[in-house]
Amino acid sequence: GWRPLLLARGGTEPYGREVLSAARAAGLKIVDRKNERGDCHGFVEAVGAKTDADVINLQTPVDPDSRRVLFRSAAAVLANSSHEPFGLVGLEAMAVGGIACTGCSGEDYVVPGRNALVLQTDDPYEFVGLYGHLQNDPTQVSAMRRAGRATARAFSWDRVVRYNLLPRLDLMRACSQN
Repeated sequence: GWRPLLLARGGTEPYGREVLSAARAAGLKIVDRKNERGDCHGFVEAVGAKTDADVINLQTPVDPDSRRVLFRSAAAVLANSSHEPFGLVGLEAMAVGGIACTGCSGEDYVVPGRNALVLQTDDPYEFVGLYGHLQNDPTQVSAMRRAGRATARAFSWDRVVRYNLLPRLDLMRACSQN
């Protein structure tokens, strides 16, 4: 008997409308909300207002402070887009101690069951099973949150630039001189 409240914030491209249409076709009730104030307090007002909806569709941008509050307080952050395999949402969630749930779309930083939940399929029962297993072990939840934070620190922009980008630029420079 879980009764989750899903928060969605997509773009204005046609795919977003397809996702919402599929959710409605599956019987989910969707309510649109806006953050009228544009800050964390407005975000909490928008998502905290009483609703019997299954999905809150956020129609305004989510500012960085609000994202941190959301990612830390959410039971899980589903960041498993097959359209955007960059992994920034998962890393943002991990950085604030949230539980990231990614797909198998190339997020090099995830270690299944250690620092994130990792889905191998698009079957919703896979998520339900993994999430249910995790929630039955509060020690594992805490460990995953700690491991996620450590992972996010290892993938900070300064480290990515220092260990990934700069060596490649040096290699390109050396190759062009030969």
